[in-house]
Amino acid sequence: MRILLLKNLREKNNNKLRTIELFGLSRSGKTTLLRDLIKKGNKGFLTDEISLQKKLFLSLKYSLIHPLKTACLFYKLNTNWIVLPFLKVRDYFLVWKMRNSYLASVLAKYQIVKNLKEKIYLDEFLVQSVFMIIQKKSNKEGIRTILNMLPPSGKILIIDSNKRERYRRIKDTRFPAQQINKDYSIEWMKNSEYNYKIIKKILIQKYGPMEKIWKKKIAL
Repeated sequence: MRILLLKNLREKNNNKLRTIELFGLSRSGKTTLLRDLIKKGNKGFLTDEISLQKKLFLSLKYSLIHPLKTACLFYKLNTNWIVLPFLKVRDYFLVWKMRNSYLASVLAKYQIVKNLKEKIYLDEFLVQSVFMIIQKKSNKEGIRTILNMLPPSGKILIIDSNKRERYRRIKDTRFPAQQINKDYSIEWMKNSEYNYKIIKKILIQKYGPMEKIWKKKIAL
């Protein structure tokens, strides 16, 4: 595992988040690292800590504050589908539910952490949501458009695990969304790997400089 830190020194926003987002491909070790950080006394936010009611309320609150950007994000999400001939109507419904719920959760998290004065580690957040919003293979222009619709990030930890390591973990668990349809989840994973390279380049250009660090050097 290689960890790259983007300090977001180029962002001019005075209300810049105090968040440190863990970003990477599925099974790269993000959640494991986050749990380790929390165990060692750091403030962190795990995805399952927010209830459905709170998610709906806070995501609605965000949409009322930022109606145009929210509408554009959900429009992009709901017009960008992986279409496979063998997927059933039920599969498409479950994919729709998963994707819309994920984006609502991200916007709700932003409402929770945006005014925090202390740093907080979290995953499944702003940059990570690009994988959910854009599920087809994309390009620099398309991905940059999505990133510009999202609130500006705080610091970003890019968790860069090699493909062999990630797929070994997948064998022990499963592909993302495999419970819906395995062929769909494999296609999504391939597209995410393609988009990941583009996202990483954009992040380094937008938020650099980049610092290579080791797990033990993260502020534990």
